[in-house]
Amino acid sequence: MKVIRTLTADAVVEINRLVCTDGGNRHHCYAVGKVESALHSAFYPGVYPFQHGGIARVAGALCFYLTQAHAFYDGNKRTALIASLTSLDFNGWSIEYPLDVDGKTAVADLIERCADGKVTRDEMIEWWDQHKVKVK
Repeated sequence: MKVIRTLTADAVVEINRLVCTDGGNRHHCYAVGKVESALHSAFYPGVYPFQHGGIARVAGALCFYLTQAHAFYDGNKRTALIASLTSLDFNGWSIEYPLDVDGKTAVADLIERCADGKVTRDEMIEWWDQHKVKVK
């Protein structure tokens, strides 16, 4: 069985705290259960290759679920991105993407559209899978 490293709900809450503190914003987690649900949904059924496929696809699902969860007062999108990138990094992967799409990075544009309900879970997963790179 392949072993991968995953984030805990506490780690995601800490990411949000750091994101908010760094931006001078208020940190508040409305419900840690929303974070736990996003993690569970992304990593279900709990063994590799998971419901969504490889680790990049799981990271895409995690980004989608955390963005949609609105578990925090502020920093939901930034937290989703950092948590997803951290999951990839823990397991030897990263993503590469165009730096500019209408004045935003491609990943920022994707997450903004996700938060607005304009990106489906499957579209998010596919984007992450198409932009994954193995870290050397």
